[in-house]
Amino acid sequence: MTIEFNKYKKFGAYHWKWYEQKPRYKAHVDRVRDWIKERPCLDIGAGDGLMCKIVGMVGVDNSIDAINVAKRRGVDIVLGDAYKLPFKDEEFDACYIGDTLEHLEFPLKALIEARRVIKNYAYVSGPIRGGVLEAYEYDDSKWSADEVQRRVEEAGFKLEREVELLELARSRVTFYAKFKKV
Repeated sequence: MTIEFNKYKKFGAYHWKWYEQKPRYKAHVDRVRDWIKERPCLDIGAGDGLMCKIVGMVGVDNSIDAINVAKRRGVDIVLGDAYKLPFKDEEFDACYIGDTLEHLEFPLKALIEARRVIKNYAYVSGPIRGGVLEAYEYDDSKWSADEVQRRVEEAGFKLEREVELLELARSRVTFYAKFKKV
């Protein structure tokens, strides 16, 4: 069952609004900015382009609405599919997959494809099991910290350091994990 992700059509540049209005979300974005040092870095599931702009990444998304919102903010996002990225093998030093896996029907397939286009690292973040399931998330999409490690390692990575957890909102705990391509 494919979920239609139409948040950008409905809400526009909502990540940009959150960054300006929600201190915890700003802290999340700033944490990612300080965390990822490698360049070039690909943001898989770039959405409205906020992370690309703040962190300095190339973005790819499958939503034309998201890409149009990003363009209005001065950010160029490439139209593409997480399961078949429009990039060459090892074109990027690293990738960021943030708040994306929970929206994918086949996260392992996307992780394997991400591995193909990077040389070194995958930075992965998203909601931990226990939070409220949104209309845009798959039933099996929220993982425990151990499941994050197991599933990403299944795609050909090795955990670089332990999975970090941060409470971003009252009902949302986010994991942050850096993996080395093996």
